[in-house]
Amino acid sequence: MAKSRNITSPFKASPASAEKNSDRLHPVTPEQRYHYVEVAAYYIAEKRGFDAGSTEEDWAQAELEIDRLLAEGQINH
Repeated sequence: MAKSRNITSPFKASPASAEKNSDRLHPVTPEQRYHYVEVAAYYIAEKRGFDAGSTEEDWAQAELEIDRLLAEGQINH
C-alpha cells in the first residue's frame, strides 16, 4: 500500500478522542491516531474482500478499535 498524504477520511479525527490521550505519558498526536485508524480501516476492508460493506462502517470500526488499543496502552508509539 503506497503512502499518500492526500487521502481524506469519511470522518474527521475526533477532538474528544484525541483529548482522551492527552493525559498519558506519551500522548498520540491527532496525525498519529489518524494514521493508525487509516491503516486499521484498510485491513478491515481487506478482511471482508473490499466488497459488501461501506468505507464509513470500516472507518468507524477502526476508530473504535484504535481508541480501545490506545486506552489499554497496547499501541507503542
